Amino acid sequence: MRRAPNALRLLTALLALGTGVGCPMGPCEPHPPSPLFDGAMVGVGQPQELVVDAVINRCAEGDERPQSVTVEVRDPQNRLVPATAELRPMGGSALVRFTPEQTGRHHLVVSFAPVGSVRQSSLYVVEDHGDAALQADFSTVVECLGVDRTSAGTWLCGSRALRTPDQEPQPLGDYFAPAVVADDVVWLTEAAQVRRYVDTGSGPLEASATAPFPALGAPADAPPHARLATPSELLLLDETHLHRYVFSEGEGLRAMGSAPVPPSRLATFSDGIPSLLMRAGERLLVVRIAEAPPPAGMAIEACPYQFDAAGAPEAVPDEPCHSVPGLPTGHEEGVLWARAASGTENLTLLRYSAASGRLVLEGVLEMSTSFQAQGASRLRTTGFGVPVISAAMSSSGSYAVPRWRAETGTIVLELLPSLDARQPPFVSGRYFYLEHWNILYGVKVYARPSTP
Repeated sequence: MRRAPNALRLLTALLALGTGVGCPMGPCEPHPPSPLFDGAMVGVGQPQELVVDAVINRCAEGDERPQSVTVEVRDPQNRLVPATAELRPMGGSALVRFTPEQTGRHHLVVSFAPVGSVRQSSLYVVEDHGDAALQADFSTVVECLGVDRTSAGTWLCGSRALRTPDQEPQPLGDYFAPAVVADDVVWLTEAAQVRRYVDTGSGPLEASATAPFPALGAPADAPPHARLATPSELLLLDETHLHRYVFSEGEGLRAMGSAPVPPSRLATFSDGIPSLLMRAGERLLVVRIAEAPPPAGMAIEACPYQFDAAGAPEAVPDEPCHSVPGLPTGHEEGVLWARAASGTENLTLLRYSAASGRLVLEGVLEMSTSFQAQGASRLRTTGFGVPVISAAMSSSGSYAVPRWRAETGTIVLELLPSLDARQPPFVSGRYFYLEHWNILYGVKVYARPSTP
């Protein structure tokens, strides 16, 4: 995706932070210049025009200015990127132009002479989906705890269904009841029952079957906080048990049984859920935070489960839980996102795959301390979500999410649309959405440009 040159973009404001020294009153004391750009993310293939200030000691006698300037930009493979630099009028700054053609961390060095010093910093080149096409704008809802869509085209806003975005929602159950979509089937779990709905392609969703919750033999001491579903199977995880339900046209909806899961005694995930449920090939993984030896103190623990001959879930015999480094920050189908728990000052994202039945590290993304990762929010209601990356000390309102590039085996970032610099978008499995006010409350929905 390319755009026309965007002269003096947001980066210019960051670059133009005062680097000179003022002497309003009293002894003149020079101060070190501020960083060039702290937490800058720019789009790949987009021409950049950056203003870089020289370092001028205004406390020195005379008013010396740079007479020349050069620039060097290198991509993640340390290859030179074509770039130009020219002094601006008055000589106190330079205009740098270049077009990054590869995603990843780039290093920029601007050298002024005979005064002005050498300015250098890094910036991150990412896939820019900030102008992604709007998929839907819900105008008849008060709030969306999660967004999804059936294969027949009906939108889900939390536990409410909308055939069209401006339609009055069809409540499927309790407002806070978690829902999960599987093709044209919607599963809803309330405090005492599981409901199955079918989207027939027109009109309201049709109730297909119900069954008591919790499943057989399990205490009802907590609502479910994680779930996985197909059109014929629903798996639910609460604080103490893993439950399984199966639907067939002949027998309806049946509770197949429950299995106890290890308790979580340490910190929980971003919105208070104690553990996650992941499909791992022919197995399931119950993922939680557990104790680890110093210096980490905490790590990710994954416990394997399978189905017995009767179809009930059970812990895999003679196979203990296994641990991997990091703390969870997001969850997608068969994928766990984590951040390094300790041992580095930078932001380090880890991508684990569960396809083999165990958590296996596939990719690592390291960024500077200028960035922060906000763990996936609303996992209890959306089911899936990824960490949102933003500048640690910037109000630019630029938010990005990680994406796995399978062809290169690397993690890249993609910028998302944002309506409010103070609020990042919510990211679910297939969509991300933004809450906004335009006389009345609304929700703007965008399709995620990639899959896990």
